[in-house]
Amino acid sequence: MADPLDPISDDQILDAVAGLWEALDPPPDDLAEGVLARLDANDLDAELLTLVEFDKELAGVRSTTMLRAPNEIGTWSLEYLGPGFRVQVRISRSQREARLDGWVVPAQPMTVYLTSMGSKDSTTETQVGDSGRFEFPVTPTGACRLTFVSDPTSTRPLVTPPFWI
Repeated sequence: MADPLDPISDDQILDAVAGLWEALDPPPDDLAEGVLARLDANDLDAELLTLVEFDKELAGVRSTTMLRAPNEIGTWSLEYLGPGFRVQVRISRSQREARLDGWVVPAQPMTVYLTSMGSKDSTTETQVGDSGRFEFPVTPTGACRLTFVSDPTSTRPLVTPPFWI
């Protein structure tokens, strides 16, 4: 055992502190990928909305439950933050049918595109109503994303990160 009065180098102190933090509060497994994705998003032709709230584990594309049981039945909600507005999304799924309802707050005119990111890429569109509500009564299942366009002349639409329906 080392004598507690032996001098310790700065490198040894920093290594000890790093080890302590690694044990007490390790970084999330996906931290590096998340940071790189966020940096890459700055160079995209679209602006990425921020996921601020979700209920249940099934909200994420990488949910292990959804990968094991992709035919899960139920209702889930997601909330995204955009520049000057929020989007609340509710996904309802029964058997192989799914529905997506959404609300833009504050209400503003927008075109919303729902894009399936699976093997059968498809895009459907709808308009945000005067109350801020929009809907896709029949949706594809699997990985999807929403795109919001408020100004047709804009070159940078607003998109959600992929989510699972």
